[in-house]
Amino acid sequence: MSAGPQLYRRALILAVQFLTAAAPLAIVPFMSLQVGRLTRGAAEASLWTAIVAAAPASTAIVSTPLWGRFAQGRSISLLLFSTCVLTAVSYLAMAVANDAATFAMGRALQGAAGSGVILILAIELSGAPPERGYIDLQQAFSAGCMVGPVLGGWAFDHQRLPLILYGAAASLLVLAIWCALVFQTTDSDLRQEPDKGADKAPTRTERGRNRRLIVAAVFGTAGAFGFVPFFAEWAASRDAANFDATAIGMLHASAWFAAIVVLPIWNRVIDGAKAARSIAISLLGSSAACAALSASATAPWIFALRVTHGAFHSGLNPALYAGVRRSSERERDLASARTSLTLGQILGPAFCGAVVPFAGADGALLVAAGLSAIGLLVLFGARGDR
Repeated sequence: MSAGPQLYRRALILAVQFLTAAAPLAIVPFMSLQVGRLTRGAAEASLWTAIVAAAPASTAIVSTPLWGRFAQGRSISLLLFSTCVLTAVSYLAMAVANDAATFAMGRALQGAAGSGVILILAIELSGAPPERGYIDLQQAFSAGCMVGPVLGGWAFDHQRLPLILYGAAASLLVLAIWCALVFQTTDSDLRQEPDKGADKAPTRTERGRNRRLIVAAVFGTAGAFGFVPFFAEWAASRDAANFDATAIGMLHASAWFAAIVVLPIWNRVIDGAKAARSIAISLLGSSAACAALSASATAPWIFALRVTHGAFHSGLNPALYAGVRRSSERERDLASARTSLTLGQILGPAFCGAVVPFAGADGALLVAAGLSAIGLLVLFGARGDR
């Protein structure tokens, strides 16, 4: 397969990844304010904000394994078309919503659209080396997480949030047709040679190893996302003069930018150190950064350690996918890996939030560090690394 078509297909996949990250992140920082516009009264707004916030993760937990099963034997052109169209419909539902229930339904459909696992499978069939492809996906995701809140802030201030969603939906519908046409003509060519042993039943060692990688990733993701809801409060309590809302937003954006910069380095680490050891490096660095952050009191140290945390955590997802992709039940295990990351994003804030009433935001940071450390302990039992 020539380099030109490979790059073209990868560009389409990365464009889908960018849009499926940027559009939701344009909403998330302003979700409570948007829901407030769609409801009456503070109590109703608070209830619907919680529902809207949890909706995508809840449906993703249920639907991602189903997408993994559905993907078996289906063409990648059909899968990409389906996930792009469903995601576009979810954006349209949120754009036209005049009440919180419709908005929540749009968010739920977004989580059920299966883009996470389908894009992982698509990059495997795009002609790119899989490990490099996972890094590219993570970079596109990080870029979306940077650009989304900036566009969302402008749109919310000018009451143009539906315009952003309409634009994202239209772009995804165009990409859906484009992907279907481009990948349909080459589905047979894109099928990779099976890995050695791919036609064999998974061994107990393989199952146990993949399970440990996935469980470790749950704890690592929980640690990374657990303190985020409480970070603004914590930073303001340490240095209110320097950490207003704008500065905190820029700090989070800097962490995502750091991820984009260091991901090529992670590609070499994953190639050289292999999956379990790469995940261990990510978890160790993330845990140490959170622990050090809890002891920081000045803006420069807080900035440096938050960015360091983002750089270490960015390698977790690609390393996990690289670790389970050679499974003899690849679609199922990749879907399980993707589900585990969503589960970690739910459990992390729950664990950290449980200690805030007793230990404050400092306690949430320490719990975040502890969750990553637990993930590191889980990895000690991993065998047969690749």
